[in-house]
Amino acid sequence: MLDYMEYVVKTFHQLTNWNPQANSYEHLTDTSEALLDFTIPNSFKFQLSNNSSPYTYNTLEITARQNNRHPQRINGYLTYLYTNVKNLHDAIHNSNDISLQDATQTYKHVQPSFNTKKKSIVDHEGENASLYYGRIYYPTSDLEAMVMKRLKRNSQLTFKWLSSPINNLNILTIYWQLKTRQDRNLHEFIYSTNDSLCGYRVLHNFVSGSSKFNNSLYNNSSLSVGGEVWLSLKSHNPGGSTSIRYCTHSANTGRPLTLTFSYNPLFGHISSTYAAKTGLNSTFCTRYDFNIYSIDSNLTFGWEFWKNNSDNSKLKEPDTNVNSLSGNSSLEVSPLINTSQQKLLNDLTYTFSSSLEKIDKEKTAIEKFQKKINESNFTNVWKFSTSLKDKNLKIKWEGKFKGFLLSAGTELYSTSSIIQDINGQTNFKHQKNERVMPLYPGKFGFQLQYSK
Repeated sequence: MLDYMEYVVKTFHQLTNWNPQANSYEHLTDTSEALLDFTIPNSFKFQLSNNSSPYTYNTLEITARQNNRHPQRINGYLTYLYTNVKNLHDAIHNSNDISLQDATQTYKHVQPSFNTKKKSIVDHEGENASLYYGRIYYPTSDLEAMVMKRLKRNSQLTFKWLSSPINNLNILTIYWQLKTRQDRNLHEFIYSTNDSLCGYRVLHNFVSGSSKFNNSLYNNSSLSVGGEVWLSLKSHNPGGSTSIRYCTHSANTGRPLTLTFSYNPLFGHISSTYAAKTGLNSTFCTRYDFNIYSIDSNLTFGWEFWKNNSDNSKLKEPDTNVNSLSGNSSLEVSPLINTSQQKLLNDLTYTFSSSLEKIDKEKTAIEKFQKKINESNFTNVWKFSTSLKDKNLKIKWEGKFKGFLLSAGTELYSTSSIIQDINGQTNFKHQKNERVMPLYPGKFGFQLQYSK
């Protein structure tokens, strides 16, 4: 389930016309990670959040965790957030009113916005918008802080600070982000005091040009290409990667799909993903990882099954009767046009009308499928993920009940014994002459969220 403060920051970006999910290289593979690498709660967690004023937000989380070293340990954190955006509290929904699709991490179709005339809800396109965030953990007294400041319409500066007195750790990370006016490019300059790490990330979005008919599918497909380079000024260790993302829709059904390809030349790691909405209530994702140096590979699958409260969960076929030129239509014969000229005009009319009718059918199917999803009242979702190499099965359920957001899950392993090491971590090993169980529950947890 999406953390309440993450939801507030996400809404802050939307209202200030900043879309990191579509324009940031860091979020290029968010869809596949949400479907394959979702976290399983390993304890009982309760989170209470409140929009105390139009500018401030608070969160209290309590976690009850049990292990060998600490049989009954209570920990948690307290979070405070302040922003100067006036209309933010109007867009924040409590746990009773929020849509389950917005509250959980799931398939999100990336649709970069390239309309320069689009107006932001916030005055001056989010200029001078700022956000201040702080979190203190109990009982470790660790501190987290973040300051986000919009310098100009297309420039943003972010500071992230982590302090741990127990580990004698203090890390400051600075992000300076620059984007073009049409959101086609986003440049990120990063510096971290941890090992004096310097980084640069860039993402470029490719789209087709405008269509005079205003019904071309150019605005429903996008190709994004980006890369990153890193260098530690202390250890002089370099790093880098490059990735491609393609988002489009099925021409026949209008269902969205996303493909990504990533390559890390230093470590020789290659990763490709495919994610698609196979239906109104189902999503499928797969990822193939391969290393060209060690010849090591892995194949991961993920599924989502949504429960719709309404009875009209099945998607109807899109209407084929569109208001476009018909292939059977022809121009009337003019007295001034001879028979050969009229035949040429009829052939041209048939050719162009067929193309326009096909475009209209595709556009109608896409819009109808998206409208069906937006109007659906989903009450819960089941998530499954498995890996051939790890031989595990992750199961997670998320839903809403009487104003509460609930999340429960477990991870099953193909092993017969669990051995606890001295650090309290769980190791899974096979022992000889011992019956092997097909699946063993490695961890289980339950999470409850409430916000008002």
